[in-house]
Amino acid sequence: MNPPITRMRYLLAAALTALSVFVFWVGWRRSFFLHGARRFSIQSASLTEWKSYGGSWSVHNGVIHNDSDERGAKLVTGDSAWTDYTFRAEIRLDGDHGDMGVIIRSNDEEEGVDAYNGYYVGLRTTDGTLVGGRSNYGWMESHPIPVTGGVHSSEWYRLTVTAMGCDIAAESENLTSRQKTWIAFSETHCVHSGRIGLRSLATGGMWRNLHVDPTTQADLITLEKQAARVGYPEFPKREADYNRFFRFSPAYVPSRARGFAVSEATQVRVNDLLELPRTQQNPVVIRGVVTLTSPGLYVQDATGGVLVEANAESRLNVGDAVEVAGQAHPELYSTVITASSVRQLWPGIPVPPISVTAQQAALGTYDRRFVEVDGRLTWVDRGSDGREVMELQDQGQPFRVVYAGPGISSGHAPRVGSYLRVHGICVLDEKYTRRTTPFALLLRSEDDTYVLAGPPWWTAFHIALLFAGALVLALGGQVAYFRIQRWKTLLVTEERERLAHEIHDTMAQSFAGVGYQLQGIRNSIGRGDCRDWQQIGDQLNVAVQLVRRCHEEASRTVAMLGFSQSEEKQDLLRQLEETAVRIAGGNVLAIARLEGTPSRMDLRVTNALLHIGQEAIANSLRHGNPQTVRITLAIQEKAVQLTIVDDGRGFESTDTLGFGILGMQKRARDIHAELTLESAPGRGTTVRVIAALRASGLRHWLGRDAKLALWPTNGGNRKSLV
Repeated sequence: MNPPITRMRYLLAAALTALSVFVFWVGWRRSFFLHGARRFSIQSASLTEWKSYGGSWSVHNGVIHNDSDERGAKLVTGDSAWTDYTFRAEIRLDGDHGDMGVIIRSNDEEEGVDAYNGYYVGLRTTDGTLVGGRSNYGWMESHPIPVTGGVHSSEWYRLTVTAMGCDIAAESENLTSRQKTWIAFSETHCVHSGRIGLRSLATGGMWRNLHVDPTTQADLITLEKQAARVGYPEFPKREADYNRFFRFSPAYVPSRARGFAVSEATQVRVNDLLELPRTQQNPVVIRGVVTLTSPGLYVQDATGGVLVEANAESRLNVGDAVEVAGQAHPELYSTVITASSVRQLWPGIPVPPISVTAQQAALGTYDRRFVEVDGRLTWVDRGSDGREVMELQDQGQPFRVVYAGPGISSGHAPRVGSYLRVHGICVLDEKYTRRTTPFALLLRSEDDTYVLAGPPWWTAFHIALLFAGALVLALGGQVAYFRIQRWKTLLVTEERERLAHEIHDTMAQSFAGVGYQLQGIRNSIGRGDCRDWQQIGDQLNVAVQLVRRCHEEASRTVAMLGFSQSEEKQDLLRQLEETAVRIAGGNVLAIARLEGTPSRMDLRVTNALLHIGQEAIANSLRHGNPQTVRITLAIQEKAVQLTIVDDGRGFESTDTLGFGILGMQKRARDIHAELTLESAPGRGTTVRVIAALRASGLRHWLGRDAKLALWPTNGGNRKSLV
């Protein structure tokens, strides 16, 4: 087959495979996200899967609350890859002004009015309509559809919004009257995918029973058939223009309070309440802004804050301007009002917090006011009601932070040691301070906590860890220093021992040969056997040669101290044979034999075997008086074995080893060899050395002590010495 054609086929197959994988991945991603949201619902007491952009959000018993009248508050979840789906939710408005609903196909969310790119469908109380449109940091509204029966607060409505391609349709159903209203609109250049969200404008509200399901064209057609018209988002219409729709009900104009006439009460500022007598009833009327609705209703004006105890459940939101009429009960730093009526004057936006220090808040001046305090987090705990409680400290002043909203649970508390900024209602009530701190802050939502800086690295634990590490390093350095000094001492000692063995193995052995020859001459003269002067002359010549040889050996030993690789090498077996002949002369038969193929051996191994063999021969001739000495050198693939056998007197095993045997053991240990000595009286002596030709890296670094075993050749008791 032509190579270029084969290469083209391979490339085509690879491209088709990559395309198949991509198509499968896209389909799986789309299917995964839609089916992952199929049974979407609120089950937990946390909003960890949601992200808020403004508002005061909380969840309780599966119902999401927004207690703020902020304009354009959003709570978003889901994935930007979600495309065609149906979003169902039940909603209830808290006020008769503004609007609330759901967001679909949301992208690029930020905090602020119209600060997202997507679509919105909701109910508006100001004109009683079902409204939908496109938001892209501006507002394009479709033609609003009047809701049958109107839009009323405190009633639940079910919203069903379907998005298919660039067509969007929605249905609104009053769950009390079962009246329904439909709307549908489309856009040419539409947003094809995005997250889901909840949104409110100038009112608080609640959402429950949230579900997202994949949709079909039939679902869209069913809603469009019921719609009054299919419109297109109109421009310009901005969410900020909702003020022109406001028609306030006369019910919000303060006229008379229940229980007594407003004229009978004194309208005062909050700060003036502290001047009222504590021993009599004080009917008062105050006006202020709601700063917290749960666990109590807190209202403040420009001079201070109060706690309002109302009998009926309030539908107020944070930021509402209210008029409170009731009995004032002054306390040490603030006042509690038992309200007979609480009237909403107009909706507003939450007031900004007053920035104070922990020392200022501890004085009581800002009791029950909305403040902002910075501090470093010292610990986090969870109370008996499941709400998280934190303790912070600012310049030595501790204070507690309590999540006060219904069902609020941080879930992701900042790490201990972080520097935080918290917004909350400053209270001196022992119910919250637990008598451990001078004041506490009641947080409205999780968004009232801001992490300014993470925990510092230089904590007491880390400093102790560093100290321990430095101590370990110092001790390790000291141990290493002493170990190095010990190694140096051991090296010097070993070098001295080696020098002693070198001198013993050269000059001592040669002098032993000289002594052996002179002893033979003396024995001949002592017997009077002087007939063969030629023989005596030959023995003297041998002695002279031995002395000369001793000098050469001494010179060679000095040269060998550096283990020079350039030294001229001689055949190991021949040198051992010459040693035996040189020492014994013609009185002992020396037989040398080579087994295996000769190979190049390391200089240290050769030198050690040579001196071990020379020492073994010298000991045999000096102490054993043998007739024959057999020298065998067996070279194998990975090891070399030197065996020296004599037929001398032998000796019994003993615990006392001579200097020569100790030297042999030391040399065997230096090359990681195994030294074996076998002897018995009348049976001669066998010395065997087995050394590796190439030591492994692990064995070279770890080392292995040479083993010296002494036991009788007749199978007697065996004794090993190391």
